[in-house]
Amino acid sequence: MKATSFTPPSDEDISQAERLLGFKFSKEYILFIKSGYDLGDVPKDALQVSAKFKHLDLFRARDMAREYYKLPEPLLPICEDNADYYCLNETGEVVFWSHNGTTDEKWRDVTAWRKAMIAENED
Repeated sequence: MKATSFTPPSDEDISQAERLLGFKFSKEYILFIKSGYDLGDVPKDALQVSAKFKHLDLFRARDMAREYYKLPEPLLPICEDNADYYCLNETGEVVFWSHNGTTDEKWRDVTAWRKAMIAENED
């Protein structure tokens, strides 16, 4: 996200989001949230726990992905790409989930995923 007026969510906002989502965020994801969801010049926006815009709202995206695309329960979308999702799993890995079903694409954590997205965009 490249917005100049970004205010990172507070620790309470993050804890409340975890409670409401029923999902414990990994340390790397919390750092990513607090850093402003920075994906550099990648033409994708990360979903946010306190989004000002509906298309970036993590809660809305999760609900829609589960309802319309049958996103599996243990996955939490953190970035949407044309009805495909980059998701956190329960171990902190980021997995790519296509609306056509699961794939084998995954990264060990949010930091590795972020670096891969930036490197892919530079090619």
